[in-house]
Amino acid sequence: EARATARIGSEFIVQVLDCGESPLGPYMIMEALVGEDLSELLDKRTVLPPREILPIMVDVLEGLGAAHCAGIVHRDLKPGNIFLHYPIAGKAHVKLMDFGVSKFMDGSGPVATRNGLLLGTPEYMAPEQLRGAGLIDQRADVYSAGAVLYRALTDAFVYRGENLQELLVSM
Repeated sequence: EARATARIGSEFIVQVLDCGESPLGPYMIMEALVGEDLSELLDKRTVLPPREILPIMVDVLEGLGAAHCAGIVHRDLKPGNIFLHYPIAGKAHVKLMDFGVSKFMDGSGPVATRNGLLLGTPEYMAPEQLRGAGLIDQRADVYSAGAVLYRALTDAFVYRGENLQELLVSM
């Protein structure tokens, strides 16, 4: 995750300031953020009007664009990974978080993915991700952004199921 965020270097990506190993295990020091993630906001408000969600999604797409230009696919874009940072009162500054399962398109990332491995949050993942994490590219993130927008506007998911199996069959 630290390698991915450092490689991107965008104002729309949470900054990792340091990382390493301690006697308790690995650690990351990230920039301090004030606010809430989009999931928390949707829990309180259920849906957001277009005038509120569209500026957020523009910033999300700016962050994804920077990641994609750096050759990185997020693979788990969802409301919980979109942080609305309020450094001062007023408009939220979007920060994309959790690049822990991101894919480096040039294969240089620390975690190699193989076909058949399911990574992501099913309600927001592109249907092609069902074929395996190693097969996807930047288009999967664009799909996920659309699924987040759909959820924020409608309080529904693009695909539905009573359980994970039904959801996957629906997809």
